[in-house]
Amino acid sequence: MRLHLPVTVTVGLSGSRDLLTIGDLLDFLDEWPPARRGPIRENVRRLCLAALAQEVSVEEAREAFVAFARMMNVLEPTFDPVPGYDMRSTAVRR
Repeated sequence: MRLHLPVTVTVGLSGSRDLLTIGDLLDFLDEWPPARRGPIRENVRRLCLAALAQEVSVEEAREAFVAFARMMNVLEPTFDPVPGYDMRSTAVRR
């Protein structure tokens, strides 16, 4: 299932990675170091699985993943202004 907008995350020293699908989000979560896994990651992973099963929207899973990535400090900032992209963080900064 394709995301309406990709999520770009920092991947170690190798740079960044664009996540384009729910499968990409799940792969990233499954690659997360076991020592750093916790209930928030598990909840986001469950939401991604629920999106695959069409129990929640793809956007709901994406938003949860973006919040997780931001908390873990791996969310890359977007430099291309996209109307409506990440509106909550824009509203908080004002």
